[in-house]
Amino acid sequence: VHHVVHHHRHQTLLQSITVIMVECTGRDILTVICCIIVPPLGIYLKSEKFDADFWIALILWLFLFTWPIAVIFAIGYFFEMWSCAGNIKLNG
Repeated sequence: VHHVVHHHRHQTLLQSITVIMVECTGRDILTVICCIIVPPLGIYLKSEKFDADFWIALILWLFLFTWPIAVIFAIGYFFEMWSCAGNIKLNG
């Protein structure tokens, strides 16, 4: 019985990975890589605009000691975990 349950979990995991791989485009892969190396560029590639999320990532990225925070922020933005642009209105 344990072997059957383990096999079912393994099969479900493989199906999940396959779905993720199918829905991932080359642009998505490039965007995630940019989110890690140059977070503001990754955010720009995702949103295609210079909104508050871009500027927050840029400021965090410019300061070397906050670079990991910028990476986390950009990856969270890419996976739509959060966005500041919807809450902050810039004049212009």
